[in-house]
Amino acid sequence: MSTRPPITLDPHTDPWERQPHETPKKHGQFVTYRDLGRTRTLTEAAQRLTLAYGHVRNLASEYRWRQRVEAYDRHLDDQYQAMWLQERRRAAETDAKILGAAIGKLAQRLTTINAADMTVGDFIRLMDVAMRHRRVLFGDPTETIAVTGEGANPLAQQFAEFAQMSPEQRRTRLADLADSVNQRIRAVDGSDDEEE
Repeated sequence: MSTRPPITLDPHTDPWERQPHETPKKHGQFVTYRDLGRTRTLTEAAQRLTLAYGHVRNLASEYRWRQRVEAYDRHLDDQYQAMWLQERRRAAETDAKILGAAIGKLAQRLTTINAADMTVGDFIRLMDVAMRHRRVLFGDPTETIAVTGEGANPLAQQFAEFAQMSPEQRRTRLADLADSVNQRIRAVDGSDDEEE
């Protein structure tokens, strides 16, 4: 065992960086151990450094190698999570723009669509695609479970109501839904500020 007490880590320096009273050579030995990855062992470090295992064990104790590599591994995990969070945000922004453009085109077509020619199935597919993408984009649940009593389920009732609407009412209903999706997209883009 090392006869020297373990070093005190500098609270103003990341633990995996060179510490006060740690020579560049000693830090390089630590870096060799650190860079072996999560399956690192003192035996492997000793082999790489061509040093006796007992000497490496003493270095590891004195320079707090295990404590320092644990901090390093957590740091890498945090960086990895931050990178993927940023990638997910970029993808969501891109998806929001694409969805916004698609909904915008759909909203433009609403005035020319003959609602009388639109079947309940057409409406269902249109709403399903638009709303499913909206829910995914904004992190809303994509599935719901409704417990209903006797009679039709709520979704079937809404479709039946849509089928009973006049063509103008259908266009208005679809335009309202498109506006709702566009409003959420503007909120994501930050373009919904009241200053406009």
